[in-house]
Amino acid sequence: MLLRKIISILFLGLTIFSFAQCKTAENKIEQDKPLHQSITSTKNDMTISKLNKSKSMELHVKKVIKQGDPATHFEYTVYNTTTKTIIKQGYYRGTNVDWNDNTSIKLVPYIGIEQKPTSENPDDLLLSDTQTQITIIKLKN
Repeated sequence: MLLRKIISILFLGLTIFSFAQCKTAENKIEQDKPLHQSITSTKNDMTISKLNKSKSMELHVKKVIKQGDPATHFEYTVYNTTTKTIIKQGYYRGTNVDWNDNTSIKLVPYIGIEQKPTSENPDDLLLSDTQTQITIIKLKN
């Protein structure tokens, strides 16, 4: 009879201890979570102005970084510095917009996951019109 009471008390104590551990583990998880997640705002827009080598044209580039998009979005405008008229204006999604020479700008694309080429011939790859090539835009002054 005494053995039966000891076993039932031991079983009851073990059961209570097990339930108490489960409850403290749940409280511990809730304590680890931050109450308020702070959202930090970053400056997503940036404007850059660059003159060409002869200083006859000015390139204004507005970089817009969109959340969830690894590429940068560019709004570019080319002005004549003497008359302040717009020569070229456009929008581009890639990695960079910059001067190529005095009369052209280059648009560098964003290359994500590269795909397997359809041909084993490297000449076919160079001649293909893929999005991995730099685009050069000639400007008329």
